[in-house]
Amino acid sequence: MKKILASLAVLFMFASFNPANAEVYKDVPADYWANTEITAVVQDGVLPLKGNEFFPEQEVSRSLFNSALLKTLGHRSVTLSETNPFSDVVSSRSDYGDILLSSKLGLVYGYEDGTFKPDRIITKTEAASIISHITKDYKGNLSSLNAFKDKDSIPSWATKQYAKTIDLGIYVNYPDLQELLPNKNLNKAEAAVLLYKLKEKLNAVQDKYVSKEVLQSVEHLDVTKKAEVDEVKITNQNKIILAKNIIKGYFYTYFSSKDVKVGDCVKFTAKDDVYTKEGTLVIPKSTIMLAKVTNVEPKKWWNKNDKVTVEFEKMQLPSGVSIPFKAKVLNNNGVLTENRWAKPVGYTVGGAALGAGVGMGIAAIAAQDDDHFGEGIAIGAPVGAGVGLLTGLTTPGRTYKANDGDFIWLELTQDLVIPN
Repeated sequence: MKKILASLAVLFMFASFNPANAEVYKDVPADYWANTEITAVVQDGVLPLKGNEFFPEQEVSRSLFNSALLKTLGHRSVTLSETNPFSDVVSSRSDYGDILLSSKLGLVYGYEDGTFKPDRIITKTEAASIISHITKDYKGNLSSLNAFKDKDSIPSWATKQYAKTIDLGIYVNYPDLQELLPNKNLNKAEAAVLLYKLKEKLNAVQDKYVSKEVLQSVEHLDVTKKAEVDEVKITNQNKIILAKNIIKGYFYTYFSSKDVKVGDCVKFTAKDDVYTKEGTLVIPKSTIMLAKVTNVEPKKWWNKNDKVTVEFEKMQLPSGVSIPFKAKVLNNNGVLTENRWAKPVGYTVGGAALGAGVGMGIAAIAAQDDDHFGEGIAIGAPVGAGVGLLTGLTTPGRTYKANDGDFIWLELTQDLVIPN
């Protein structure tokens, strides 16, 4: 019986972890029509989740499709020094680099009036046109459109492009296999299908649009459970630790907030080699992390602690290679500062102890009676604690100090790209 139960447990375990039998995301059940494609593009980082939801019916903007297309073709988000040709694309946008890179590559065009219209919803026909544009020269067979009963709904300017994508097999026709719904706004599920099919046929894409960097695997960090993201992309050229991962930065030397000023450099280091759970070395031991002090707020009365804001700029590998490194201090709203309650608590505990001692002393002198010691403590301890708390809250705050080897949590604000 024990052997039978053990066998059943093993079978259940394998069944439980079979992706085909599981609801991968909260709003994408196992039998959802695009489950396979959605799972693939999310795992590849092509299209995002929000929490554990994909929102498959959400309509896709030009900007989102553009960024997802770049990722499908192997491009990473980068910061470009190119002149911005679009009047409606501001540098504060999170997708700013993607839009400029796409413009530089000639991937997704803007409009004649000098705009990109990043938030405009893209239609299925427009998506087909983009895919047709980036794939290798081939004249689509217009007769391929005859298989679809709504072929006459395709805008006249896009019939050849649509025919080309159908011949290449990079199109989506759901829920009716005989309908293209060309004028329908593209949703995330449909985008996932298109991009999944496109990646399956990258050999059909013109070489100038495909990155020479090839994704080999997606691995994971296990530094802390606090991390919102743990993925590391391993390519033929780089190890890419995705933004929102968390790493440890160890103080290189003794640090005191009273000794620094704006513009100073603060040095941190990787005390140990950092590996992925799968065993790939991503950050070597003795790597240096350099940050610049951008703001200093001295301690003030009413328990206002020193605050030092640092901006991480670059990482120096033991090999001598320097790479861009963008991160922020995870705790205390991104600044180096002591916990604001540390001093009040310390003063309260100290005041309570001192008050209790004084109370015992007064009781002993006044009464020479052991019974009064308890009364002295009962009176002195809370009075001392109250005085201590008041002192801790009203006097100046504390200086932030760290010794060589102390560490802080650092959250990446931008993908960290480490060359192989």
